[in-house]
Amino acid sequence: MQKLVLFLFLFIHYPLLWGQEEVKWLPRDNQIHSKGRPIISPWHTGTAGIIKNDGAELSLFNPSRIGMTENTELIFRIGEECILPNIGIKHRWWKNDRFALSSEHYLYYTWPFLKIIQSTGIKDLIPDSVPIKQGIAMRHEILFSWLMNPQSPGCPNPSAERILTLRAGIEFYAGQNNKKIQPFNWFHTLYHTQILQNKNLYYAGLQFDSYFSKSFHYSVNALYYSVDFTKHFALEGNLRLTYYVSKRIGISAACKAAYMKIPESTAIAVAKKQFTVLPLLDFTYLIRPDRGEIQHGLFKNRKKMR
Repeated sequence: MQKLVLFLFLFIHYPLLWGQEEVKWLPRDNQIHSKGRPIISPWHTGTAGIIKNDGAELSLFNPSRIGMTENTELIFRIGEECILPNIGIKHRWWKNDRFALSSEHYLYYTWPFLKIIQSTGIKDLIPDSVPIKQGIAMRHEILFSWLMNPQSPGCPNPSAERILTLRAGIEFYAGQNNKKIQPFNWFHTLYHTQILQNKNLYYAGLQFDSYFSKSFHYSVNALYYSVDFTKHFALEGNLRLTYYVSKRIGISAACKAAYMKIPESTAIAVAKKQFTVLPLLDFTYLIRPDRGEIQHGLFKNRKKMR
């Protein structure tokens, strides 16, 4: 009788336990090693994602990011520091499994950049007779990201994450009056230099981030800029493709295109239509790449569990 009861117990419960094991994902633990390339997360610049406080992403031209706390990171542009000193902070205010809300706040010290342009005489953009005064350009932005396909915890072969981000912000100038400096068009700067005339530059747009082939991250965005909500505007598009040659090093090819309908001088009422394209090559170095939402420490070529 005892054998019969034991047999019935195993007959009923074992299929249930077997079914539960079938739907479990294989765990990704530290016992699994790999010599493959990292699976890339799309929580990069331009999204609401934050790097953990012991990680960093350093780039030459694109914004570099250093994790400060769980929800805050320091941002700056290394390639511009010597001519346009800048510093910024990004803070994540809220998140759940699908959505995240963050804000970025940038400060640019403009005097060195304007002085270099004047002293070198680049295209006579700033005449020698024009005084250059101290001031700071500010950029404040709200980022609201939507993770379109949340990943199942422990999934051994996850699909590429897709993130759509709504971006909106404002650029303006604070400091001594530099109105004598006319807005100039040098590498698509015409709409950004409008702020020297004490004008506000409002912008909004969308950005999409994802990856493919386990080694390529790509990002594409489109932004609309309005000068004080007037008829003068600019449309800007950015495409960035990053290939991670190793766990820590990435090479990026980027292209920025801008279409503008903005007058080149305050004395000119008619705005000319202009189109500019700026290609760019960049390098990225990752510190503690297995940390945070940029999880470069997960690999595609994994040894089978024994």
